[in-house]
Amino acid sequence: MRLGPGSPKGSINRGVALSRRNVLQYLAAGMAMGAASVSASEKRKIGLQLYTLRDLLKNDFEGTLRNVARFGYSEVEFAGILGPDVRRTGELLRSLGLSAPSLHLEYGNLRDKTGSSFDLAHSLGSRFVVCPWLDPPERQTIDDWKRICDELNRIGELATRAGLTLAYHNHDFEFADLTGGILPYDVLLSRTDERFVKFELDVYWAARGNLDSARVLRAHPSRFRLLHLKDMATDGSTTELGRGTIDFAAILDAAFESGVQHVFVEQDISAEPLRSIEISIAFLRRQPHFAQGR
Repeated sequence: MRLGPGSPKGSINRGVALSRRNVLQYLAAGMAMGAASVSASEKRKIGLQLYTLRDLLKNDFEGTLRNVARFGYSEVEFAGILGPDVRRTGELLRSLGLSAPSLHLEYGNLRDKTGSSFDLAHSLGSRFVVCPWLDPPERQTIDDWKRICDELNRIGELATRAGLTLAYHNHDFEFADLTGGILPYDVLLSRTDERFVKFELDVYWAARGNLDSARVLRAHPSRFRLLHLKDMATDGSTTELGRGTIDFAAILDAAFESGVQHVFVEQDISAEPLRSIEISIAFLRRQPHFAQGR
């Protein structure tokens, strides 16, 4: 709880004397809140970024989502393929016990078709709208990145008014030096308004850009609310969780300490994507944060 200007330190209940009974009540309430927090942390939901299954979704949208639910995923994040009818997609998700808390939308649509983009998110019950990519001509100079930040602030403020939260998803180009050794990601973090712009950290692309994901999560606890989990094979390609080189234990500890709300398994390329997502969710279920299941 934040005290107002001029409030005496510790005056949470102004004008009320704290009796022994009051103190015991507050202690009991605090213990209950702590217990609830622990319980919630033991039951983290596991989500899937559906780009992993893009080809299967094109051929059998409903059957593919049924497999996602069957493997034990609770949440999905859409990226372009929404089914033949968005309203029916929402109904299908509910019937399968799935939710779609986050939705990837093209930067151009977020910028130029803001209202319809938000309507789409609302129709799926999503709370986060994510900018997943920037075309190279948009991001050549530091001035380009400053303009992008200003646009994200504008879109993010409109999203907040619409009951949504804007987030930015990284690849590895955000970690390439601009003039003077400035990183685009540093520009994004410093120039965007934390009230209106959050971040979805893709730990694979962060590793490709030599970023320490655990460190950046802890350094900016107010900014990261979404996480993409995918592992890096020794040849640099994506692979199933637990079969690569990324230290997920440290990242997950940092993520949940820093306020990450949703995690999504993703694998950009797989010869057997259904088998891959089954392996990855089995790995997560062996981690302490997800040990209690769905």
